[in-house]
Amino acid sequence: MSSIDSSSSPFASGDPTEISEAVIPKGTLWQMMESGIELGGERLNPILVKEARQALKSKQFVITFTLLLLAGWVWSMLGVALLSPGVYYAPGGRFMLSGYFIILTIPVLVIVPFSAFRSLAAEREDGTFELLSITALSSRQIVTGKLGSAMLQMLVYYSALAPCIAFTYLLRGIDIVTIVFLLFWTLVASVLLSSIGLVVATVSRARHWQVLLSVLLLVGLCFVTFFWTLSFVSLIVDAQATAFDDTDFWLAMAAIMTFCISHAVMFVLIAAAQISFASDNRSTKLRVMLLVQQTLWIGWMAFFWIKFEEEEILYILVSVACLYWAFAGACLMGEAAILSPRVKRSLPQSFLGRMCFTWFNPGSGTGYTFTVANLLTLLLVTIVAGLTAELEGFAAARGGFDWVIFVTLAVAYVIVYLGVARLVTLLLRQLGRVTMLLTFLVTLFLCVIGVALPLFFQAWLEGYSRMSYSIVQMSNWCWTLEEAADGNLLTFSLVPIIIYCSAVVVFFLNLLFAIYEVEQVRLATPERVLQDEREMHPSTDEKRGGSSPWDDLKAT
Repeated sequence: MSSIDSSSSPFASGDPTEISEAVIPKGTLWQMMESGIELGGERLNPILVKEARQALKSKQFVITFTLLLLAGWVWSMLGVALLSPGVYYAPGGRFMLSGYFIILTIPVLVIVPFSAFRSLAAEREDGTFELLSITALSSRQIVTGKLGSAMLQMLVYYSALAPCIAFTYLLRGIDIVTIVFLLFWTLVASVLLSSIGLVVATVSRARHWQVLLSVLLLVGLCFVTFFWTLSFVSLIVDAQATAFDDTDFWLAMAAIMTFCISHAVMFVLIAAAQISFASDNRSTKLRVMLLVQQTLWIGWMAFFWIKFEEEEILYILVSVACLYWAFAGACLMGEAAILSPRVKRSLPQSFLGRMCFTWFNPGSGTGYTFTVANLLTLLLVTIVAGLTAELEGFAAARGGFDWVIFVTLAVAYVIVYLGVARLVTLLLRQLGRVTMLLTFLVTLFLCVIGVALPLFFQAWLEGYSRMSYSIVQMSNWCWTLEEAADGNLLTFSLVPIIIYCSAVVVFFLNLLFAIYEVEQVRLATPERVLQDEREMHPSTDEKRGGSSPWDDLKAT
């Protein structure tokens, strides 16, 4: 046997670089993969790395993961015992999958979102968030790192039950499409709930409010998990519950998926805005996402309107959009119109830019105008779609224009109630500080009073049993819109006219009080700030030390 010279072996020196080069030749596929993994690891969010290490080493994760494995093992034994002896020839995949799905939803829809909430809330309660805020990490990176850690925990829980779920497919009675469908939408729901938990964690820093919010969030997560499990277990049991071969079904799923993605991004931006520094622009990105969601909603509903030619789609389009903008507008009007010099340096400079993009700036006046502009766009699209149906002879065209009165009244009511709420909050600002929550509560109070007062007044005059719609119910948006949808409002032609005129008057009054916010102009960037930016982000030529030898002569 020939001896091997140990001195010539690449392992003799002990240098890891030489060892890796000897084991993995340079330029091979494995070395390219190793370099890619190292590069990806360097670019990972440091908050994600920190949170993943803390979460996977915590007692909560160890206990939850152990209970998940134990529950999966117990259900495997119990389910097979219940199915025996027919398990050898009868399909039992649906029965077994129902149990595994219930076991999986508890940690994925309850534990993971609540852990994401506590992760961010604990940073603010314990005072460790200040250490994160002085680092180079942005607020968005902090929030996405927390969300990424929650998603990592979801994948670990999924992988723990993956063999069991694959076992249900082998038992027959369930197809792979249904299994993937259930797991995918449960994962999407978990991501959405985790992002909502991060938003709830940023609502308040007071410990007593955090305790109340944690209880409310936990109760809400339990309710969502219960109804989610109930609906999907019924889908598993009923073999004909879904039509996977129907194109319309997948179109509906695609529409829902786009809204889930947009709302997840919205929640991340809201949480990042809540924890951002005081001089940051917290409004523009959120308003851009509101506009994106408005575009998605109009686009999908217009597509379904053209495809199905049903007049009810127009009612759904306007009703949901008006409720959405009533809620969003009530929140936008609670923003303060104070712009820091940092924000003013990024304002649009040209006349066209100011005319188009001023409404994306923070402020109650710009928020109200932004809401009204989106509502008018919605109204224009709806009227064009409805008139096109009348002219083209769609099957849903009934020859009447009751829908025109409904959509115009719905938009006018939102403009009126939001405008009156903003005028009330402007008066309250003269007495003290008005928060976003107070603005929302004022708007909600006016909407409830507008319905309750005329109902009580007419019931007192005529009696509840003999009540019928009259002009007294003009402020009752609920009853008035119902009469408009039924086509009974033509006999009260004065009601729409008064509401339209009120909307115009209230809008111009609010526009008059928004002059200060519109007059905000762009500030020039100080030279000191420009110098700091050049030092922090040097140009390519500065990094190379000059693009040519003549640059050194010019510098001297």
